[in-house]
Amino acid sequence: MVLVVNSGSSSIKFRLYKVVQGHLEIIAEGIAERIGLDGSLTIKANGIKDTWQHDFPNHLRAVETIIASLQNLQLINKPTDIEGIGFRVVHGTNKITKPIIIDQETKMIIKEAAKLAPLHNPGALIAIEAFEKVIPQATLVAQFDTAFHQTIPEVNFIYPVPYEWYQNHQVRKYGFHGISYQFITQKMAEITGKASHKLNLIVCHLGNGASVAAIKKGVSFDTTMGFTPLAGLMMGTRSGNIDPSILAYMGKELNLNLDEVTDLLNKKSGLLGLSQFSSDMRDIENEWKKGTKLPSLAYEKYVQIAADFIVTMANRIGEPIDALVFTAGIGENSPLIRQSIIMNLPLLNLVLDNNANHEKYQEWSKISAPTSKIPIYVVRTNEELMIAQETIKLMTSQNKKLNNLV
Repeated sequence: MVLVVNSGSSSIKFRLYKVVQGHLEIIAEGIAERIGLDGSLTIKANGIKDTWQHDFPNHLRAVETIIASLQNLQLINKPTDIEGIGFRVVHGTNKITKPIIIDQETKMIIKEAAKLAPLHNPGALIAIEAFEKVIPQATLVAQFDTAFHQTIPEVNFIYPVPYEWYQNHQVRKYGFHGISYQFITQKMAEITGKASHKLNLIVCHLGNGASVAAIKKGVSFDTTMGFTPLAGLMMGTRSGNIDPSILAYMGKELNLNLDEVTDLLNKKSGLLGLSQFSSDMRDIENEWKKGTKLPSLAYEKYVQIAADFIVTMANRIGEPIDALVFTAGIGENSPLIRQSIIMNLPLLNLVLDNNANHEKYQEWSKISAPTSKIPIYVVRTNEELMIAQETIKLMTSQNKKLNNLV
């Protein structure tokens, strides 16, 4: 069995997989929430979801409760049934370029990168150390959101600021959603039958957080998120790219410091800030259909920015493109957004099959008409499965090395 963990400062999301005849099957999934407060644990298994109230003073107690609950539900017989644990970690700086078995050096890199991802990396590290104590024999693997983007060439990741900012302070584009992009690249190679190292894709990861990436010859060539996930597209509550002088100006206007203004750009901007209504695209779409002014403005701005970045990424690739792919919550589930974005890309000569765009699908669907210059797909991303697969690969590799040593 393999457990996939996505931990924050006050929560631990998890999914338990079992290898059955060479395939990974989901046994259970859940979340421990409000760690440090009056917490709760929710586990869904066999079509049944249960929630229990628990006192979680820290991550260690939450991990102990998760494992004990999996035993009580007879989903595992004993903790040692879990042979591998894969952790999603947001930031690995430029030092980690692929999934890695966790050791002291890995933990130090995660800790050092906390200054670049203060909301995410500390929680991941605390969870890693908690699972180390509860299931010490398991192989622990970290997969980083930034790792997939370490193939981006310097001309694409560097900012036009004093170069010593990069040399001395690590200021550069890192990019995020890398685990999702890795999964989509792997899936598109399977769908198209084309070797991944020959694959050119533009992938739109449109969720509450959103980004677009240029995948050239199977690796990340550029992406819209930058030094932080605030950059790039307009998102649910994030502004995306704006004139940086606005921060100093609004700080003076509102009598706020730089951190407070940045917090507004992260949590009160994007769809929520412009619409003055909601950060949820489903709500925005409904108001757009009614013609409500500010939600309609937010909808149109979102579509415009996404379309502009798709053109930019097409230009970055500079070669024939095998597919434009929509994924993540909005990209997977909103035919209207997909249609609106395509309508804002006249220079790319894209043509949707309207029926295919609105049809239900399982894992993926081709939604372009035969006359479209670039094939268009919608593909369900699966970051947890990607982490589980990479964890098993590293476990297998580690076991081979041990056997060779023996």
